[in-house]
Amino acid sequence: MRFDLRVAIVTLALAAVPALADAQGRASARSGQQGARGHVSRADIQDQFDAYAIVQAQDALKLSDEQYPEFVRRARALHATRRRTQSQRMRLINQLGQLLRSNRADERRLETATRALDDHERASFESIQEAFADVDAILDVRQRARFRVLEQQLERKKLDMLMRARQRR
Repeated sequence: MRFDLRVAIVTLALAAVPALADAQGRASARSGQQGARGHVSRADIQDQFDAYAIVQAQDALKLSDEQYPEFVRRARALHATRRRTQSQRMRLINQLGQLLRSNRADERRLETATRALDDHERASFESIQEAFADVDAILDVRQRARFRVLEQQLERKKLDMLMRARQRR
């Protein structure tokens, strides 16, 4: 594997995030704000994992120096689309759950909430497919195939990391 300055920069950035979070936790504690020492937010963890995914993609896809900057921009857009649609989906599901728990759960309201969730699912699928197409547009066929395999491997790795983190608690 060749040494690449971009890999070194991302690696250093990933190593720095826990230290920054620890410093933020100490600063929050001194200022009286809530926040556990060393607390890293869910968004920080997701950003770290996205950066890791991009570094892994550079190596696995064998991106050229010309492809890399545009790949990073488009991959980040794909990740942001996924996060945004997942967040909206959870909000709609939570609203549906609240409606079910309340005394206002008549069939008309349940139908409207369920239809909104279904509409969101369709729109989300289309948005994610468009973001994938944007990434695919700069990749050759072999790179697109590698990208699909890498995405699945990274998803498995993320789930494994979450399981280990929960077991440590």
